[in-house]
Amino acid sequence: MSCGVLLSFPLAGKGAQLVGARQLALLAGGVLLLMLPMPFMIGIVPSLVLVMLEVGAALGTMQVAMNVLAVDVQARVPRPVMSSLHGAWSAGGLAGAGAGSLAAHAGVAPLAHLVGVALALAAVLAAAAWLLVRAGLPARAAVPPSPRPSMSFRRRGSRPDRVLLGLGVICFCAFLTEGALADWSAVWLHDHAKASESRAALGYAVFAGAMTTMRMVGDRLLAAFGSVRVLRLFTALGAAALAAALALARVDGAMIAFVLLGLGMATVVPSAFAAAGRHADALAGGAAGDASAARAVASLSGFGYTGLLLGPPLIGWLGQVTTLTWALGLLVLLVAAIAALVPLLGEQAPRLDAVAAAHPT
Repeated sequence: MSCGVLLSFPLAGKGAQLVGARQLALLAGGVLLLMLPMPFMIGIVPSLVLVMLEVGAALGTMQVAMNVLAVDVQARVPRPVMSSLHGAWSAGGLAGAGAGSLAAHAGVAPLAHLVGVALALAAVLAAAAWLLVRAGLPARAAVPPSPRPSMSFRRRGSRPDRVLLGLGVICFCAFLTEGALADWSAVWLHDHAKASESRAALGYAVFAGAMTTMRMVGDRLLAAFGSVRVLRLFTALGAAALAAALALARVDGAMIAFVLLGLGMATVVPSAFAAAGRHADALAGGAAGDASAARAVASLSGFGYTGLLLGPPLIGWLGQVTTLTWALGLLVLLVAAIAALVPLLGEQAPRLDAVAAAHPT
């Protein structure tokens, strides 16, 4: 499934240019829901591997298309909205985990559960399609006939794009940190902080809950106090709190650290995607629409998910060589690196008059 996600990113970037981000997001969402119950309908391993590859490809394609669409929406709205859009993703993850837990507790078969989920989300997807059409977003953005700079980490015939590289490093660090905490926070809490199994399992839930909450209010905070100031403060607090928690090895201290780290990391990735869209639009002269944003989002998604996949095994290997506490100390350095690169995320939302001029109604 992870391989399917990674393989889909460059193709999704091209697809958003060819058919439009809106159409691609809805198409990939439909394919994903169709494929969702299939792993429990197949009993042959090679066929299961192929299905999981396809599920991952549909998921990755939908993610790129949704973020390209979100960049377009952000360009039309005179206030930050990217964080709350990613907050809906986090809330969906928590809702999915909760629904799965309830279904397992009630003894519902996985196949029946996923068929029900697919049908329910099909109705949600249809409502989203109707809302997007009513909002007036174009099905396919116009791509300028003249050649535009390629939005990749290395522009053809020139030096690497330093801004996009910096944003890619931010996404890599953020995704790696989240993936490592998902797999190793409970292990560290149980083995090193001597937490019970039930309390140890709450570690990542506390982190994810803080991220979700912050994403829902993060846009207002970024607009009110400035994105650079807020992001630098919370990421620095998160890094310091995690360092202290690893040194003290106390459950209460670790839970506080996970809350602060979740608050600090919540708006990093949404801000990076928004900054990549602005940077792509600036390079393309403001006329490339989905084409430039799609390449930027696909590049950042690939960089970020590479960190997400590398994080858990890297921490495990470092934990074997040293200790898990020292291995998780790597996350302190990564979050500190994000704090240092925060100025790349610092552009404010477009002014109202600029938005009105660019998108007359």
